[in-house]
Amino acid sequence: MTRLLLVFVLAVSALSAFAEERPRGLMWNRSGLPATIPLQIKTNAGADHILLLHDTSSGEAVLAAYIRGGAFFRVLVPPGRFELSFGSGEIWRGEVDVFGPETQWFVLEPALEFQSAAARREGHLVDLRDLTQVAIRGLADCQRWELDPDSLRLPKLEYPAPHDRPQRSESWQAPQYTVRSKICD
Repeated sequence: MTRLLLVFVLAVSALSAFAEERPRGLMWNRSGLPATIPLQIKTNAGADHILLLHDTSSGEAVLAAYIRGGAFFRVLVPPGRFELSFGSGEIWRGEVDVFGPETQWFVLEPALEFQSAAARREGHLVDLRDLTQVAIRGLADCQRWELDPDSLRLPKLEYPAPHDRPQRSESWQAPQYTVRSKICD
């Protein structure tokens, strides 16, 4: 029994020597554009995934992200039309070997469009929990500008002498706004 346990421990140690620490979320963005548009992926526990976005016009991989199976996953992607490809497996072996020879690859059809307007960023939610019926639906972030009321306060007036005209102690500043984002329909 002790030998069997020792063999098991050595086998696990040998496998972990080939495995690398699993990344989390966005690995890289080589598009040259800011990643601002939402992409959410739902997966089952058990296998992890690497997501690659390929520009449909050039075929180049522009973004890579690591998805831990079953965990909430959301990443911001650049605007454009992309083909999404997924590699799945259990033991991460690095960006070159991915999950080793056991890596299962699939490409999501059709390519998805990610776009941004003045107050709306239109992305997608992809549900991979049932690969026989992959569900894709729109996912958008709406932005609203809120005025900071404190930025409208006028500077205090200073009265240097009774007969002089009051002078502003500071120069006028433009009102300040904050941007609030929320998921919208």
